[in-house]
Amino acid sequence: MRRRLTAALGGALVLLSALTACATGGAPSPGGVPDGGAPPPSEWDVDAAWLAGGSMIAVVTYGSSTCVPTLVDATADAGVLVVELADAQANGCTDDLVPRPLAVPVPSGVDTSAEVEIQVSMGEAYADADLDPYTAGPVEEFTPSAGWLGDDAIAILTWGSSTCLPVVESVTVPSAASVVVQFQKSDAQQVCTMDLVPQLTVAVLPDDADVDDTATLTLGGIAGADPIPIG
Repeated sequence: MRRRLTAALGGALVLLSALTACATGGAPSPGGVPDGGAPPPSEWDVDAAWLAGGSMIAVVTYGSSTCVPTLVDATADAGVLVVELADAQANGCTDDLVPRPLAVPVPSGVDTSAEVEIQVSMGEAYADADLDPYTAGPVEEFTPSAGWLGDDAIAILTWGSSTCLPVVESVTVPSAASVVVQFQKSDAQQVCTMDLVPQLTVAVLPDDADVDDTATLTLGGIAGADPIPIG
């Protein structure tokens, strides 16, 4: 079910402020956020989007860009997708607020043609998310794909080096049937590892954008990239 990403960010901003206030009682971390930045169980926003032809989802949490959770396990339990995350083990977290997408493979036992309930946990924190049935069709392996993340954002999957991740430069909406995301030009001096990993990016639409559910996405800055459906 699509909803406004800005609402999730607003809730996360309140959470981040609360965490900062709690940190003042002890030794502060850089930026004023407690080590790891783990949310309390009752205040945690999580979103999700289909990717890779329904074989993967993006699970998105909100918080510090330097304390990103990691995936521990994803299992199917009576049709429910159960995702366990681990809190970032960091000495300190910056106090910025960003969506942090993680690639989660969809295990067997999850019916992608029906609405999927997702249960996400990280330590004692717990949240639910729901995904509408996947209808966008198959996607060739190791090619870009995208999925709706609320009403005003898109989760984008590309493949490449783990040390040279794409960065969104601009998001434009030429029409209700088309979204264009331009990635920043790669730095010719940057050295990239030769691994091939899923790279997840979140693109937020302009505030006044009116986009159809069936719109296509064009990725600028990727050689030979054709428009792709947004699942």
